Amino acid sequence: MDGLNTSLLSRVGSGITKFRNFVFNTLFIVIIVLLSVGLLSTCQQAEVQSNSALILNPAGVIVESPSWPDPLQGLLSGSSPVAQVGLDIILATIEHAANDDDIEMIVLDLDDLVRATPAQAQRIGLTLASFKETGKKVVAYGYFYGQDQYHIASFADAIYMHPMGQVILQGFGGFNFYVKDLLEKFDVKVHVFRVGEYKSAVEPLTRSDMSQEARLADESLYQNLWQQLLTTVAANRQLTKQQVQDYANLLAGKLAETNGDLARAALENHLVDELLTTDQATVRLADDVGFSNDQGEINGIEYQSYAQIHGLHEQNVSAGSPVIALIVAQGVLVTNEIGRSVVNAQEIIQLIRQVRHDANIKALVLRVDSPGGSQFASELIRQEIELVQLAGKPVVASFGSSAASGGYWIASTADSIIAEPATITGSIGIFSYITTFEDTLAKYGVHTDGVTTTPFTGLSQFTGINEPMAQVQQARVENGYEQFINLVARGRNMSVEEIESIAEGRVWSGDVAFELGLVDHLGGLNEAFVRAGGELADLNTWQVKRLSTPIDPRAAIFAELMSSQAHNSVHKFTQLAELIGLKSVTQLRTTLAVLDDPFDTYALCMQCDQSLMPLFNLP
Repeated sequence: MDGLNTSLLSRVGSGITKFRNFVFNTLFIVIIVLLSVGLLSTCQQAEVQSNSALILNPAGVIVESPSWPDPLQGLLSGSSPVAQVGLDIILATIEHAANDDDIEMIVLDLDDLVRATPAQAQRIGLTLASFKETGKKVVAYGYFYGQDQYHIASFADAIYMHPMGQVILQGFGGFNFYVKDLLEKFDVKVHVFRVGEYKSAVEPLTRSDMSQEARLADESLYQNLWQQLLTTVAANRQLTKQQVQDYANLLAGKLAETNGDLARAALENHLVDELLTTDQATVRLADDVGFSNDQGEINGIEYQSYAQIHGLHEQNVSAGSPVIALIVAQGVLVTNEIGRSVVNAQEIIQLIRQVRHDANIKALVLRVDSPGGSQFASELIRQEIELVQLAGKPVVASFGSSAASGGYWIASTADSIIAEPATITGSIGIFSYITTFEDTLAKYGVHTDGVTTTPFTGLSQFTGINEPMAQVQQARVENGYEQFINLVARGRNMSVEEIESIAEGRVWSGDVAFELGLVDHLGGLNEAFVRAGGELADLNTWQVKRLSTPIDPRAAIFAELMSSQAHNSVHKFTQLAELIGLKSVTQLRTTLAVLDDPFDTYALCMQCDQSLMPLFNLP
């Protein structure tokens, strides 16, 4: 009978395996077919006609460097990953178009832009301002303008909006879930070890409300970012800051004056110039560039096609010419976890070593857009950067949207640090936390007992932690904080006391960080290249070479499907995956996977990265 049972189980298992293989092979064929259809539909290369409009229509989330989604994770999640748009391509396209006689104007179509950070929006806006200095126009047209979209659109010479549209300036900030009382109901213990009065990452687990220290830090940061936005919009629209502030704060009252018409409220408060239907806007734009065909399309080219025609995606580095290497550290810092929005320490270390060993590379620019993460991973990366400096090659850290906690750690001893005014930076602090469930188990009649030879034998989340273990963990955190402080003091040529006064987990905007000495200069990537090449490496000319980890072809195929052109097909594809029983993995599980420090010690700023919001925050 046992043999029969084993044989039956074997056949069942074999059948399940064959079915699973069939399902995944079928789904893979579907992917290839969908991708082929998309490629065939775009096989004819566009051309740039004279007197054209460059249509800037980013679809997705703007990032420093687009990364490729894991195909299997994307399949199991039950939803399409949000498309990513490279900031570098947007900027390069605008800069190239400024000197292109065939480009007459830029049309901003921002309806499909999902998110742009304040630093990214300001950088795009300043590049648009440089474009306008050539005498060319920038016009924006949209159905709706959220804050991110409007920040960019405000740099246009004219803003048009659909008569049923709206402009919403929601400000900065938000609310957290505080789950201390809930955890207590289930007898879950949270053991927190931290240094820094403002290091509030674990507060949602240990409190029922925000601490005064966290409130002070967040208010200061968000108010500074808000004032930057008000200043920019007011200057671009020739309004006062108070007028923009009143629109945001008093929108309900203004709607009473327009009978609830949001579009007219935006128009009457001078945030948009005209309300036009799509056809009307097309005719207005055609007054400048004409029509491209009999179907009423304006004479224009989308920025991605434009970038492709002019090879702006490509790297053309001449042999023997001096090179500045560019490495992007984007995402949560992890020791060896693989994912779309993480900085894998082992992978980036290999890239940094290329810089050190390549005689043709004369300097390194490290572009940081990270809220931090594993303390151990941060130090591994920083040590490798310092070896580049010891080899006689200058290193300049260029901060993007955020460079906080571990993100600041890795750059702390660079030769120079350059940040955007709206970069979220600082957060010099360390924390560690361990959740244990011994009381939860005991409540249901489950107990642990045993024999140990040391105070640290057999400890786990189910046994709880004892006082010796707690002392060790706190000592480790305090030592990590002392390391952090000393590294920053050495790197920025300041005293330990000066750094301590602005540390303790406090988060600053880039312009304030510059005033405090945590940042050496304000600017973007171009300024970083000039600092690294022209000033520190003493080069007359140089080329920039971006170093990156090779792309997984499977992920590239899946990413192509995630593009806006294939969105509808992919949506149906993910519905099919759900129908055949592939369950979604929770976003929380994915987020927790990045907390992989071997010592459970983190230099991490939770409010710096929206991808971390599933841990504690409201969506």
